[in-house]
Amino acid sequence: MSVFTVVFLSLVVLTSGLISALPEEDTINDALKDLDPTDMSIYYAMGEYYPPDDVDTLNVNWFGGRVEIIAYNESYYFVEESATRQLMENERLAFALQDNECTVYYQSDESSLDDLYKKVEIRIPKSKADKLKSLNINTNGEVIIKNIVAENITVNGKTGRVLCENTYSNSTQLTTSSGNVDILVNNDIGYSMDFSSKNGKMTSYVDNGLNSYISGDGRYKFAVKTKNGDLKIALNLNKK
Repeated sequence: MSVFTVVFLSLVVLTSGLISALPEEDTINDALKDLDPTDMSIYYAMGEYYPPDDVDTLNVNWFGGRVEIIAYNESYYFVEESATRQLMENERLAFALQDNECTVYYQSDESSLDDLYKKVEIRIPKSKADKLKSLNINTNGEVIIKNIVAENITVNGKTGRVLCENTYSNSTQLTTSSGNVDILVNNDIGYSMDFSSKNGKMTSYVDNGLNSYISGDGRYKFAVKTKNGDLKIALNLNKK
């Protein structure tokens, strides 16, 4: 899209030192941790962006806040960033693009994190959402993924909740420290589940008392690992 050409060129950062690691979680103000991320009244809309339509690998490096990745009915990728206050130019998200791989970066001066909560919403066309090669998310915050099918899905989290709804891959690996993981599956989809945790517990509509099992033909694979976070698996009552 022509709109993307203008916006993208102003945001792309190709230097290797853009973001090498996520800041430590304790730099977030305690008051911001109690925000309801679904309350739209707390946000300022900071920008809309349109990655190229041929992207088949998506990486998100997002400190804190919320990451939403959802399939929708339009024919183009759509990315929107919002925050709890107006952002300066150097605090807005950035893209890096190489071949068919797009990386979305959280940007902010670490000293400003005590008054900042940001979220990014990424909409993927349904025609692309069923053919992604890879989806990789690295974050300390909440993650919501809906109606995505990919060859590989990886989420490396910390304290935020991870929700996967009608989302599958040949290898879905979800790792958190204390964040809980919720997986909503359709009862006509075959998958295998493997859960490992130091202190977390798994509850599932498949009540067999085991942390590993196969449902149906086991076509799609889930591997969930936490330190203290719990895993809940439930039937999806809102099929796409």
